[in-house]
Amino acid sequence: MMNSDPTPKVSAYPISAPDRNGTHALGVIAKRSYGVTSSGQCTLASEQPFLNFAPVDDPDHPDLIEEDTDLWPDKLLTDVVVRGHAWNHPRTPSFFADVYLNRQLMKRVMVSGERRCFVNAVGQLAFTPPSLVERVKLSYAFAYGGEDLAAEERVGFPEQPLIELLPEDQRTAATVAASPYRYARNHAGRGFVIDATPESLETLALPQLEDPADLLTPERLVVHDPWHWPLQPLPASLDFLGPGMFPRIGWFGHTPDWDPQDIGHLSAYFPEFRLGHATTNIFDLSDEDFTKRFDRLAFQGASLGMRVGPLQGGEGLTLVNLHPSLPNWTLQLPAERPYLAVDDRKGGLTPLKPRLHTVVVEPDRWKVTVVWAGFARALRPYLPQELARMPFQAQW
Repeated sequence: MMNSDPTPKVSAYPISAPDRNGTHALGVIAKRSYGVTSSGQCTLASEQPFLNFAPVDDPDHPDLIEEDTDLWPDKLLTDVVVRGHAWNHPRTPSFFADVYLNRQLMKRVMVSGERRCFVNAVGQLAFTPPSLVERVKLSYAFAYGGEDLAAEERVGFPEQPLIELLPEDQRTAATVAASPYRYARNHAGRGFVIDATPESLETLALPQLEDPADLLTPERLVVHDPWHWPLQPLPASLDFLGPGMFPRIGWFGHTPDWDPQDIGHLSAYFPEFRLGHATTNIFDLSDEDFTKRFDRLAFQGASLGMRVGPLQGGEGLTLVNLHPSLPNWTLQLPAERPYLAVDDRKGGLTPLKPRLHTVVVEPDRWKVTVVWAGFARALRPYLPQELARMPFQAQW
């Protein structure tokens, strides 16, 4: 198989990148979609998807991604992503949406109807009871996070004068990256407020997707000091975690500012560490070159708690309150693996051992998409124009 377009509409493609050992590697990425029956059996979909050569932005929320790139090299784990909605089959104001892998609970999200914050009769902050909703989209826009733009405008921050010196078309992106008034874990969410001013509370929407072990309460609603953001709740979802969201951005080598003197010990105050999603070496800033602080976990695009394995294919998934018509939907992941091979630079092809990189389940569409990859040691890195002409095989 040969390709001439550097970004073609294809379901398989060669990739050149260092492997997990840091050596030059040449591989193949292959993508395949399946329809899923009500009994949970996967059958080949009539239409097959193309590889994402770059992340796909969420059109409604520029700080989020709708899909991650498929061309991450040599992932350490399998990403499991559930896209769609949490469905209120229990018909209660709050309910759990669960994902089980081989009958073991993998991730639980607390789902609630709309709530508002108010000041009660004794002058304390309180939340209204959640409304009854039919469904909530599994988007980080409905998880904890967001931005307190009123506080940002009122108080400002040290980097603001420097941002004003930038070209006008660069100022918004620079402000988003530097401002402590935008929640480092999730700029697009709801509930993040620095000061409890009447203006802030009047328009404040509260999260509808939450980690049951790290709920937002009236007592912890107001952050007070923007540098204390690590004390706030973890955003909860089952969708893709964008590259700019902490802790993923930390694995890329960029660490959002925070106040360690006031906050205290990392493991005690960062829920990522307390819940086992990350280790404190993400804050090893001994090397000023952020590229040398890079960790391959940055390639994992699934939500925290949804990176496992690596999976082999054929595992069972049970989704609770995540399917529009089935309160409990059990499916078996496709067990078939692709045969992958890539140019050996000697006139032949080198067979590759396939690894399951990504599983995307879309219950609303009765659909599962998988991305497999295989790599072998390479003589050197290869340029995009070379990859466009690189012989390879991806057979199912």
